[in-house]
Formats: sequence, structure tokens, C-alpha cells
Amino acid sequence: MSNASLKDFPVVVPFPVHWSEMDAFGHVNNARTFTWFESARIAYMARIGLVGPSGAGADTTMADGVGPILANTHADYLRPVVFPVNLVAGARVTRVGNSSITFEHAVAGADDGVLYTRGGSIIVTLRYATHEKVPVPPALRAAIEKLEGRTAGDQA
Repeated sequence: MSNASLKDFPVVVPFPVHWSEMDAFGHVNNARTFTWFESARIAYMARIGLVGPSGAGADTTMADGVGPILANTHADYLRPVVFPVNLVAGARVTRVGNSSITFEHAVAGADDGVLYTRGGSIIVTLRYATHEKVPVPPALRAAIEKLEGRTAGDQA
């Protein structure tokens, strides 16, 4: 398995492309990309303790009813994904703001490292009871810094 194109991503999730993911145009439907991004992002958030292993809100380990909510996501499609292929999806944090965490995502071929899609997302730390943004807790910043191997405010 060659993950050279995702070498700077601390979290990489492997998965196969299934025949059922193909659309009428003979390639994987573009909406599937966001599921791959989500899988890598949830795995990342589980590694830093933002969600439990299942990714479920009930598993949230942050105090005071504070948890993550997706505020933005986007993708740049570089080439079509066609069956059969095994892929890897990577996630890394490129910026931690006052109340937001910016992720970079990438999807590549597991065997050849060919990059299919790049994108990103922004997660906001939210107090669910009041729907207000709250600062990213210091413990969460520290967990990101440890996983990324750099200061959370630094650009990747």
C-alpha cells in the first residue's frame, strides 16, 4: 500500500469502492466524497477525544454539553473514481481558531497513491443547549498539537 500522497496526514482511513457506489456515468457519484471525508474526520476526532470511537454525539467527551458541528465543507475533484479500486482518505488539521477547527481532506488510491480528491471542512465547537459557539478548549488544542506534531495555531 502506497500512502505517499497522504504522508503528512496523521489519520488515514482505508476503504474499498463498492460497485453500488457507481452512478449512471460509470464513476463514483461525487456525493460519496463527503462520506469519505466524514469517515476520516470522525476517526481524527476520535483520536483527539472530541468524540467517542463510534463518532456518536452521546459519546462526546467534552464537558458542559460542548461538541463539534460541521459548519462548512468543500471538495475539489481531480479525477474520477471508478470501480474497482481501494482508497484511503486522510484528515489533518490546518488551523485552530478561537471556536473553529479547519481540516484538510484528501482521497487517494491505496495501492498507487494517485490523488483523486482534495477538500476541507470547518468544525465549530458549539454549546448544544444554547446553540452558541464557544472557544476550542485548551485540552482539545493540546490533543491536536500532539497528534499533528506542531502548534495548533500554525498553518500546515
